[in-house]
Amino acid sequence: MKQVRVGIVGFGTVGRATADIITHHSELIQKRSGVKLVVTAVCRRQLINAADVPHGARVTTGWKELLTSSDVDVIVETMGGVDHSLQLLRGALEHGKPVVTANKKLLAEHGDELFALAVGRNLPIGFEASVAGGIPILRVIQESTAGDRLRALHGILNGTSNYILTQMESRGIDFDQALSEADPTFDIDGQDARDKLCILARMAFGGRLDVNRIPAHGIRAVRAVDIRSAQRLNRTIRLVASAEQTGSGLDVSVRPWLVDSRSMLAKVEDVNNAVFLVGDRLGTQMFYGRGAGGDATGAAVVSDLVEIARDLAAGRLSAKNVVGFLDPRELEIAPEPKPAGWYLRLTVHDQRGIIARVAETLASDGMNIDSVQQEPHSPKERLSLFFTVEPISEPKVRAVIEKINAFEFMVEPVLLLRME
Repeated sequence: MKQVRVGIVGFGTVGRATADIITHHSELIQKRSGVKLVVTAVCRRQLINAADVPHGARVTTGWKELLTSSDVDVIVETMGGVDHSLQLLRGALEHGKPVVTANKKLLAEHGDELFALAVGRNLPIGFEASVAGGIPILRVIQESTAGDRLRALHGILNGTSNYILTQMESRGIDFDQALSEADPTFDIDGQDARDKLCILARMAFGGRLDVNRIPAHGIRAVRAVDIRSAQRLNRTIRLVASAEQTGSGLDVSVRPWLVDSRSMLAKVEDVNNAVFLVGDRLGTQMFYGRGAGGDATGAAVVSDLVEIARDLAAGRLSAKNVVGFLDPRELEIAPEPKPAGWYLRLTVHDQRGIIARVAETLASDGMNIDSVQQEPHSPKERLSLFFTVEPISEPKVRAVIEKINAFEFMVEPVLLLRME
């Protein structure tokens, strides 16, 4: 039985889950892979509970020593952030050690450099855990769809936002009540989903993509009145990351959508994720599962470790050709997104003629109203009005919103949501 020794840097939720899986599923991993994984070192700046440390593993507060340690064959990075994680992965590769990471932000921002360095050292980077937790979507794109041309992908990539929206829907509570995390900004403002979408789009469409060019609109402004309004339209709200090849380039964004309540997107609840791939030959395929949490992400980390350990034990360790990160061409962003239907929620101080003035403004800019609603029993000083409009390009609808926001009866800016 070949033995591969693992050093884990970052011993929070994912790091502990990874170590726990390796320890408690040791026999199963050996049986399936022919390789024995052993955690020999764990690294964390804060104190680690002795009961959480794998038997026989040593504890350190400085990750640099793992780069040259003779008892560490593979380094796992689960500490998050960018600066120290980037230094760690650079150092490990330069010292000839393969790495596994769950860090989507790091790869979205520095993937080009890291994968180029890995190729130069002929070493693999395992990164399945960086997107969609336990769903093996990166392997599907890299391997299973290699014989097809992908045209579009979309899905729910952030478990925290999806949990908040489904709690608002199922319990009839408002955003602030559903919000439970101490600092969820990265999740609810769409940045986490944007980083994951960047990785998926690069791999699916085979080109470089600056993560900062992806528009990201989160769920911070969604309220209970929007959930109720969506239900009256037989819809619900989901934060959707999407990328689609069009004749003028890639239409890519992260934003809340009103989706049909019967659609598969609407069925994705709580912390679960779902990714839909659309190909010329394969048609539409859906991949669903737990997208957050230590166990799901840790399982994805271990799957990468097993693959690397097999090759290491067999003496055939090599770099991966990661499509989208080693390609010189840039993905062209469509100058204007495809037309879509839109939902507008206006919060107004009630007075006569509001609906007529808004309707006239929409019509004067070529927008056709599909429906108009009013939230029943709203206070006159914060009355909620809802408009849905037929498909039109986003720049045009945003130009109209600027005009509406300038009206004297507006209490807060218009909330704009895309309709599926």
